[in-house]
Amino acid sequence: MRLPGRQKQVKARSNIFFVLLGGYVIALGVYGVLLWRAVVPDRLGAIESLSRSGYGLWTGAFSLGYVSVAAVVILVVLSAGSARGNRRLTLAAFGAMLLAGLVVGATFAAVSASVPPRISVYSVQDSRQGFTLAVYYNSTTLDLGNNLTIRYTLTDNSYSVTTPYYLFGGQFSMVFNNSNDKQVVAFRAPISFKPSQSTDLVELAPGESWTTDLGWNGTIFGINGTRSVAPPGSYMLWSYVALQDANVTPNLYVVLHPPGIPVTIQ
Repeated sequence: MRLPGRQKQVKARSNIFFVLLGGYVIALGVYGVLLWRAVVPDRLGAIESLSRSGYGLWTGAFSLGYVSVAAVVILVVLSAGSARGNRRLTLAAFGAMLLAGLVVGATFAAVSASVPPRISVYSVQDSRQGFTLAVYYNSTTLDLGNNLTIRYTLTDNSYSVTTPYYLFGGQFSMVFNNSNDKQVVAFRAPISFKPSQSTDLVELAPGESWTTDLGWNGTIFGINGTRSVAPPGSYMLWSYVALQDANVTPNLYVVLHPPGIPVTIQ
């Protein structure tokens, strides 16, 4: 007499793997919306990306990361293999699916926001008076609406800095040429960067380095405080850092100015 009741109880159970599959799909949707709304940076290509990624499959609208492909395939197989007894999705299981999707999607977003941008080994540098400023970059193309991220590393080779004044900045230059390849218009605009973790005092000892990642989205800050968007074209990115120490005689003042980096804005 207990057997029918037990069978009925089994039918009321939900397929746990189907719940996990639904939760993962919801998580991808949550993470995708956050990427689309530019709430978090697009740095988890192995999970999902809105652009073509070498770590996933392009679907025409977004890249589904290989980790997600593997997870979905495994969960689909397990769901199909354990779907016995005409199990149905209960209300509690649906709630668990939705909650898991929101939590996992938010976790993806948090991890994406915490992962530093990938900076390649391409670099330019300048050394003088016991210091070296290296500028690392992973791309020379800026798609308006995104950020071009540059990593600056200042290395103290032989000087003990106590109260330095530092300034990261640059100038983007754009030159228009006529049919005779002569310059007819020159576009110059100062670019001011604000380090994400700025401080008024940086102490360096010989052998130590200070690093910051700075991003530029195409906005030009004019001398009079105006803002505009740089028109598409070819630019040169010039960067510099100035250091001074008034506690020594003679006073230290050094300006490091690495070679320019060609940048294409499109």
